[in-house]
Amino acid sequence: MRLQAEIHIDAAPSDVFRFVATEHFDNHPRWDPSVVEMTPTSPGPVHQGATARLVRSDGGRRSEGFVTVTEYRPDSHFAAVVEMAPFRLEQQVGCSPGAAGGTHLLLIIDTRAKMPLNLLLPLMRPRFEKTMRASLRSIKRHVEERPPR
Repeated sequence: MRLQAEIHIDAAPSDVFRFVATEHFDNHPRWDPSVVEMTPTSPGPVHQGATARLVRSDGGRRSEGFVTVTEYRPDSHFAAVVEMAPFRLEQQVGCSPGAAGGTHLLLIIDTRAKMPLNLLLPLMRPRFEKTMRASLRSIKRHVEERPPR
């Protein structure tokens, strides 16, 4: 199941990318309330191949998984795979200059699940879409309140 959401942020693409991608392991819990913890498991800054352990809490149920960064193009594109049995999420983030300044932020999530949960994914779509929109609003708020670097 593919979901896509976008938002305009009044900040430079480099500032948005820094918050969402370069500082991904630190900041993801700030914009996604179901992410309790994200701990890097590879050395150095976020880069293609970087990994982290992820802990989520959904409806009081804790689950753990792993994140692997699959693409990292500074200031423009970030992609990662989240493995959290029985789910696999492939997320992509694109930052581009907005038509009237600022940044156009695009978020794409491809979600898959093992049988029989894959049959339930279409029913979960509205909840996932609501979460994505809330996450984008939260990213916008955090970035616009931060002083530019």
